[in-house]
Amino acid sequence: MHKFTIMIVGLLFTSSCWSCSSKGDEVKDTENEVFAIHDEVMPKMGNMLKLQKQLKLHIASLDSIKATGTASGTLRIDEDRDQAMRLSRNLKVADSLMMNWMSRYNGDTLAKLSSDEALKYLGAQKDQITDVQTKVNASIEQATQFLGKK
Repeated sequence: MHKFTIMIVGLLFTSSCWSCSSKGDEVKDTENEVFAIHDEVMPKMGNMLKLQKQLKLHIASLDSIKATGTASGTLRIDEDRDQAMRLSRNLKVADSLMMNWMSRYNGDTLAKLSSDEALKYLGAQKDQITDVQTKVNASIEQATQFLGKK
């Protein structure tokens, strides 16, 4: 009977350790998912700055044309300028979201949290960085399409 009790306790201990290990693996996997999204977005930041500069030049060009143009062409120029300004703002917002996420992400706290708390924190971080990814990709795509038409 004593050997049976020791065997049961040993099995329970082993299964609880396995559960801890799998939770730890889940935390690490989730953190890796968060950083995979970050690592996909980060190289695009330079392209965003380049597009902002191109939009700024385009806006300056429109302003020059408007100053020397006719009244009938002014409306179209104003519409183009407004769209370029909106696209530039979208790029700036996406850039700010990325910078804010990076400054607020605190991976050091993961070690201080329980596995469940760490997974909750990482889930929220994954949602935030996914939102950043969506806004970065959309703003780049829209600005590229706009500038490609010009």
